[in-house]
Amino acid sequence: MGWRACVLIALLVVLAACRPAAHTVEPAAGAASTGTARPSPTGNLFLAASLTPSVSAASPTPAPPTSTPMPPSPTPDPPTATPLPPTPTPVPPTATPSVRQAASWFDHTTILGAYGRAFGVAPILGRLGMYANIDAMASDMARFAAQIRAVNGGKRILTEIHLIYALAMPCSAGTDCLSYFEAMDQDLVTGYITPARQRGWLVFLDTQLGRSDPLSQVKRMIARGYLAYDNVEVALDPEFHVVESGQERPGIPIGTITARQVNDVQALLDEYVRTHDLPHKKILIVHQFGDKMVGDGVPFMIQDKEQLRVYPNVDLVIVADGFGSPDSKISKYNKMTDARVYPFIRFRGIKLFPPNPYEQAGHYDRPELTFRQVFGLDPTPGQLRVLDPPDLVIMN
Repeated sequence: MGWRACVLIALLVVLAACRPAAHTVEPAAGAASTGTARPSPTGNLFLAASLTPSVSAASPTPAPPTSTPMPPSPTPDPPTATPLPPTPTPVPPTATPSVRQAASWFDHTTILGAYGRAFGVAPILGRLGMYANIDAMASDMARFAAQIRAVNGGKRILTEIHLIYALAMPCSAGTDCLSYFEAMDQDLVTGYITPARQRGWLVFLDTQLGRSDPLSQVKRMIARGYLAYDNVEVALDPEFHVVESGQERPGIPIGTITARQVNDVQALLDEYVRTHDLPHKKILIVHQFGDKMVGDGVPFMIQDKEQLRVYPNVDLVIVADGFGSPDSKISKYNKMTDARVYPFIRFRGIKLFPPNPYEQAGHYDRPELTFRQVFGLDPTPGQLRVLDPPDLVIMN
């Protein structure tokens, strides 16, 4: 064999080794056919590169497209609270005026008064006219105070000047049948109210009414500023109230007032004390010696008396007036101030009439009551006894 034959045989051997074996690519057990040829592990690297399979027609089902992601939701703001209405700036409360509880002059007290027109004027009308001035009055009243202090259960004594502020006069056309204190050319404030206040005393302005009426009289006192003084009080004297048409002389016949008129005055005084924030209640005296419980023929000086009312800033006092014997005076006092008949009664008074050297008609008490009788410690000659001691004693 020549060399050429040997070269040819070697070439054929190489070609045979490089020829691919008959092949069918088997899918891996349990796997679906993908149609992708698997290269022989023994194949030439260059030939392997040429055998890279192409994608068959049956491509695997693509995964569904991922939806375009939504942008992340912004972190929500916390909910806005419903705004509360703004708190208003508080307005400081208006201070309510301090209205004090008015005190009573009668607290643990007996009031002792001297009655008359004025110092040194018309002593026939009452004891006050016998005094030249307030010092003379103080000296004389001290002896009465000592006697009362011995029998009144230890109460203090409070002195009062009892002025006839409006004096009844014979009537004439166009007048109210009254002569007022100011007509005497005396200064009521500097001559009486201020000196009394300096001593801790009271002043009573007593009106005898004439053709006027209780409410008009008290309004007059208010208008002149007298009742603005805490120590000034009021008294009504129905005896001289002109109630009949054509009547010319006050007191003949004896006058009367009604419970309604007294209540109207009380309401006015009650309001006055409250609005002026006075330290003390006003005292309102009503003089009386005729009453339905007495039945001696004297007119009932307070008509419908049972209708009188109690007012918080007024101390109403029924004063048993009139001169007479001890039995007569004590009998009337007990009947006219009986709280079982007149439940409104809280305070009582009595007017005493010692002999008056200027009075010649016998208008005084005969015999005089002793202060032990006045305060119920001793009986009268007829064995009558004061049932409720007086809170106020007026010396006429």
